[in-house]
Amino acid sequence: MKTMKKVWRYISKYKKLLFISLVAMIIVQALGLISPLIVKTILDDYLVGIEKPWYEVTEQNENTVTYNNRYFTQEIITDDGSSVVIYEGGYYFSETVVIPGNKQLDGTILTVIAQDGVTSTYNVIKLERSEVVAFYQPFVSPLMILIILLFVRFLLQVIFTYIQRISTSMINVNIVRDARKDAIASLQRMPMSYFETEPAGKIANRIINDVGGMMGLFSTIMNLLVNATLAVIFAYIGMFYLDPKLALMTFVVFPIIYIWLRYFVKKLNTIAIKVNEQNSMITAQLNEIINGISILQIFNFKQQTEQNFNQLSKEFVQEKLKETRLHLTIGWNMIRLIGALVTAAIVFYFGNGYLNIIGFVVTAGIIYAYNDYLSRLIEPVGTLFREIGNLQHAIVRTERIFKIIDGEQEDIHLETLPRFKGKIEFDNVWFSYTEGHPVLKGINLIVQPGEMIGLVGHTGSGKSSLMSLLLRFYDFKQGDMGHIYIDDEDITKHSKRSYRQNIGIILQDPVLFKATLADNIRFGMKDVTDKEIEAILIQIGGKKILDKLENGLLTQVSRGGTNFSVGEKQIISFARAVVHNPAILIMDEATANIDTETEEMIQTALETVAKGRTMIIIAHRLSTIKNANKIVVLENGIKVEEGKHKDLLQKNGVYANIYRSQVKTGDNHS
Repeated sequence: MKTMKKVWRYISKYKKLLFISLVAMIIVQALGLISPLIVKTILDDYLVGIEKPWYEVTEQNENTVTYNNRYFTQEIITDDGSSVVIYEGGYYFSETVVIPGNKQLDGTILTVIAQDGVTSTYNVIKLERSEVVAFYQPFVSPLMILIILLFVRFLLQVIFTYIQRISTSMINVNIVRDARKDAIASLQRMPMSYFETEPAGKIANRIINDVGGMMGLFSTIMNLLVNATLAVIFAYIGMFYLDPKLALMTFVVFPIIYIWLRYFVKKLNTIAIKVNEQNSMITAQLNEIINGISILQIFNFKQQTEQNFNQLSKEFVQEKLKETRLHLTIGWNMIRLIGALVTAAIVFYFGNGYLNIIGFVVTAGIIYAYNDYLSRLIEPVGTLFREIGNLQHAIVRTERIFKIIDGEQEDIHLETLPRFKGKIEFDNVWFSYTEGHPVLKGINLIVQPGEMIGLVGHTGSGKSSLMSLLLRFYDFKQGDMGHIYIDDEDITKHSKRSYRQNIGIILQDPVLFKATLADNIRFGMKDVTDKEIEAILIQIGGKKILDKLENGLLTQVSRGGTNFSVGEKQIISFARAVVHNPAILIMDEATANIDTETEEMIQTALETVAKGRTMIIIAHRLSTIKNANKIVVLENGIKVEEGKHKDLLQKNGVYANIYRSQVKTGDNHS
């Protein structure tokens, strides 16, 4: 099983715990084998053993019983024997040995019909309570020993069951922890294309819930392959010990169970896949509802949202009910019913008087022991049908988490590269997200070291796509063309992690994390001190932010940075990029959502920050790129214009139209 091999990578780290768990499991099953044999001995040799022949002796000792001034024992066989017979709760004494068979008492006459049909009659005398106690007296000491053994066996079973379960649980929690750590590490190295096709809630569900499938898979395998197998083995050891022929007869059911199980698993697997997929979709939709709750409330989309969620929940419930019905009809519930019927049949068949099978006398102890072993044999089959559903779910969930852990990974090799000089060249770049639908069409562009260029165009013109290629969020694939060079060296020559050391980006929507303000700006640069961070923040115009914060750089940033304004978050994001001191800095619509005062603040800071690095500014608000060395205009993935602000206005082309439209709509700073 490929999935189990993958899980074994994690289990193998805890072989010592696994060994302890397996040894404890074997001991528990061995103790289970001993228990019915002890009970059988108590029943047959002592409680019902009183019915074995008693022989009269002349001398009294610790093993003799006194009755009517005569001494009887079961230890020594003499010529004449007597019997104590149990009938309908009463005890009766016969001067002759009573043969096994169906009994009928009429007054003092006991009639016994043997298995061969021969009828015998005996004169019997009912024993008084004290006389019954006297006949049981030789059994008291060995009975106490056996009862103590049963208690010790029970105590040992509790101890070793605890050891087995705690060691198994320790393995479970450790492999889940390790898998989650690997999933998070893997998630950060996955290509951007993965996050475009998978909803965030669905990914979160895989890491939070589906990783539990590994725990379920390990527990189920332990229950099915190990515990159930051991239970069957030890049950058959006991059954063969009692009667090999009866034990062999039970093998007839295994082919039937195999065919039955194949059909059951096939039906269950189809349902399990749907149930887990719909469970993930519920989490994904719930994530969307929570993240977009303000929009849902503003647009009064409450009813439609509830309807969509309820429909998804309804589909999940329907599939879950299908699974439940499958279990109740042909699954573990049916096995429980069959097990109960088999137990009833054994009790009825063997309990209808003593039965002689091929010279083997079936006693009350044998009936108990055999039924106990048979129930131990049926129980694993029931476990198989009950756990096979969990196994199918666990396999599906485990395969889903391993799609993240073993998913496509970017090269994480890190080498220290010399600082880029900053020359950028796009050479005949053709790129498409979907094959046959290019979003960039033959882009040729050279940016000299230290230049500041502006990238302009309508929505969908390809600006962000061009920068995504430069940042290597995407790489060229089959059907794409062209090259991108940094300092005349192809950007794919080094790993993405190494390459990105010299590139920074400031996004339109800043991402802040729940940590201190200093940690959000430092962001991995451990050697940068708070003083250096404060100086950078002041340099880019963030002194007002520090002045209003009581705890300064130690202020805790709330989830998503909600305790800062959009403009303040942008300045913090800007400071983060400057702290990393990249050779190339990209600003992707970084001034689109800020007020005029903040824009002027960043504009002033840009003049300082731009020194010694190449800057590419994607902007809708053209005021931020008026002073750029050159402005590049994209239209439908094609570079249509290139030049300085004044030159492009004189050209009266696409850029001039965009500029005039902003002036008309009242953007006096464009």
